[in-house]
Amino acid sequence: MSRAGLCAFSLAFASTAFAEGLHDPNVRLAQVRTDYTALDEGTAANPLTIVHPCLWPDGTPGLLVPCFTGPDVFPSSNAYRFPGLAPVSPQHWLLLLNNEPWIAPGNSGPPDQSLPRTLPGTGVMGFAASPALSLADGLYWRFHLALSHLHDNPAGPYAIPFLSIGAAAARGNGGPVGALNDPERPHVVRFRSRLDAVFGSTPDQLWTLSHFLWTTAEWGGKPRMAFVHLYHAGYLHDGTPFEFSTPTNPGGVSRWNWPIAESALFPGAEVAFIDAEDTQVHCGFETPALTAPGQTIEAEIDLQALYRCLSDLGFYDEPMPEQDLIPITGVHWANELTGERVAIAATVWGIDVVGAADAAKQEGPDFSQVRPGAETAQIVAELERACAADLVCSSQRALAADMPQTKSERGVEPTTRQARPEYTTFRSRPVVPLRNRR
Repeated sequence: MSRAGLCAFSLAFASTAFAEGLHDPNVRLAQVRTDYTALDEGTAANPLTIVHPCLWPDGTPGLLVPCFTGPDVFPSSNAYRFPGLAPVSPQHWLLLLNNEPWIAPGNSGPPDQSLPRTLPGTGVMGFAASPALSLADGLYWRFHLALSHLHDNPAGPYAIPFLSIGAAAARGNGGPVGALNDPERPHVVRFRSRLDAVFGSTPDQLWTLSHFLWTTAEWGGKPRMAFVHLYHAGYLHDGTPFEFSTPTNPGGVSRWNWPIAESALFPGAEVAFIDAEDTQVHCGFETPALTAPGQTIEAEIDLQALYRCLSDLGFYDEPMPEQDLIPITGVHWANELTGERVAIAATVWGIDVVGAADAAKQEGPDFSQVRPGAETAQIVAELERACAADLVCSSQRALAADMPQTKSERGVEPTTRQARPEYTTFRSRPVVPLRNRR
């Protein structure tokens, strides 16, 4: 397509008005940008604006990130742009490249752009978009997330890189993603997620890997996040399996400050966590979970049911209102890890947020046709090469294959897993959530 034709195409899509929902349902345009609007944000030419007082005062229970004052200048902005099919549209998907501790001297860029984006499999923060499906009405895209400590993290092997793609009302979506407490408004998240590669370690080492859906809604003057871990593996300092919830423990909550005025995540949030395999027992609805490379899940997650459950479990400092309309301001997918010579790669596609009636219709493109392409094979091959070339990684893999282990995920041994058959598909089945009985 010529540049003139491409611009006309993107403007036509950008001019289509919508009240709520994704600006780019099913990822047709795939324009991607990092957090800050200005390309030089966070550099000496354009320092960050740190705002006080913070959302959460120091001493707040569960405070993960205290109120910080800086720094506000970094060597590079690490801004990234992928034009997709909408190079001149103001609307875009949001890419986050955060590396905790963000204040670490090795980070070249500001928070959420801590490290530069790389081609998946060739560096710490690997991200790309590629065509997933070609139908009569055009292309549908997918997002590749490959987070890697097979490559040196300048903040050290126990830094916590966070790689995320999604839609944010405050940055690129053009308005709320949906709303709670109104069944006609978008609140059911549809997507497919594939676990492409996992490079774990052994139970005597500290390491964690996770792939998750995270969302933001706002009530009581504060952003309220919900993290649903679709995949998790690893071990903590004391050798216990890495998990956010169990059948007897419904999850947890943390609070964090993000007083950076230019960031889409300003001013911070309250975050509730639950693992996908535990939503049935604690919330009354099933959520598909990933357990091994090669597996694909097809999910429909009802955010009304999810937020009501997490609120009734007492995770938020102010209960979710029963009737007030609550804006959903973000829907995202992310990988996160820590540990020496570990990595995780996943692909997400078929993304949409719909109302209850549209969710029941089960209409739209047949994304079950999507198969891993050359891009996925290349990502896995790059990670395999990086592991084979590293003595620690190759030794960990050999040791893990030979030793018995404590099981990390309900009967699945993470470092001895066999790849699942391709394209196994599961669907979540939202039902009326259980109420908190405590």
